[in-house]
Amino acid sequence: MLEIERIKIWYKPDNDIIKGTDVSIDENSVAGLLGINGAGKSTLINAISDVHDKYAADKIAFRGQAYKFSDESFKQNRYTVFTEENAFMYWTFSDYLAFILNAYKKKPDSSYVDYLIDGFNFGEYRKHELKDLSTGNRKKVFLITGFALRLPLLILDEPLDGLDFNSSEFLYEAINGYKRHGAILMSSHIAESFEKTCDYILLLSDGKIRRKQVRQGVDIRSQLEGWLDG
Repeated sequence: MLEIERIKIWYKPDNDIIKGTDVSIDENSVAGLLGINGAGKSTLINAISDVHDKYAADKIAFRGQAYKFSDESFKQNRYTVFTEENAFMYWTFSDYLAFILNAYKKKPDSSYVDYLIDGFNFGEYRKHELKDLSTGNRKKVFLITGFALRLPLLILDEPLDGLDFNSSEFLYEAINGYKRHGAILMSSHIAESFEKTCDYILLLSDGKIRRKQVRQGVDIRSQLEGWLDG
């Protein structure tokens, strides 16, 4: 679905964080982005999400068509849930969801939205302003919205941060169910999240990405043993 060839990303000239690597995301799959702190996971996600413009790539193709990350037609096909999001603090969840659905020209599937709200145990907070919500409940606002859009590409940067146990378990269910609608690129520092949801791992190390197929329900550490050091 998304094919990126030899992408370089930097903050300062001549000091690339991502060093000319390839990235590919399959249709209707879950890709786990793995790497140590500072490896560049969020930097890569920010570039794909068009909030970091210091990058160059030999090729960026979405469903076979050439794009830039800043192209409106590409942005209409992806939504990102960032690690931290402090925008729209005086809006309610209902206001935000309606605004985003309109921006993406999507009609809400009320039954699916209700399923997400119930699963994340968010019902009593629908009319609260985001500034009055806990960190975890603010994260749920953006997660519910992202899933509700049902876009071809949903990007999740550390989606488990701030979530309680039950919400984390539901998140895994929602991620696996999303493959009926599109693909997910997810970064996480929690091994269990890869084990329960991912079809393959993208290991970001020394500015390069390697890819490995994995099997759900099998201890992820045993599947990656030796590969992480390779």
